[in-house]
Amino acid sequence: MIRIPESIAEWEQLAREARFSPSQMALLCSVSDRHLQRLFKKHLGCPPRSWLRQLRCRMAKDLIAQGYSSKAAAAELHYASDAHFCHEFKKVTGVPPQTFAPNRVGYQSLSILADIGPPGEL
Repeated sequence: MIRIPESIAEWEQLAREARFSPSQMALLCSVSDRHLQRLFKKHLGCPPRSWLRQLRCRMAKDLIAQGYSSKAAAAELHYASDAHFCHEFKKVTGVPPQTFAPNRVGYQSLSILADIGPPGEL
C-alpha cells in the first residue's frame, strides 16, 4: 500500500520515522527513490535532501533555543557527529548553532529587539 503524506506535518513525521533518510522515506511510502524525488518536486518544490537539510536545521534551532546542547541536538536529529551537525547547520543558516542558545548574549538582545518591533515604529 502506498502511503503518501498530504500535509507538511505528515511529511515531517515521515522524515522523523525515516531518521531523515530519503531512501528510508521512499521505503516507508512504498515508492522508489526516484518517485519520491518526483513527489517532492511536485508538492514541495525541491529535492528530498534539500528539504530534509532545511527541516533538520529548523528543528535543531528550536531544540537549541529550548536549551539543548549542540551535541544533544545532533544526537536527537540523527547526525553522524556533532562536527557534521555544526558544519551542516552553519552551511544552511550562516551562523553556528549555539547562536540560538538561550544563554547567549546575542540571543537575548535579539529577543529584546523582537519585543520592540521593526525600526521606525518606536
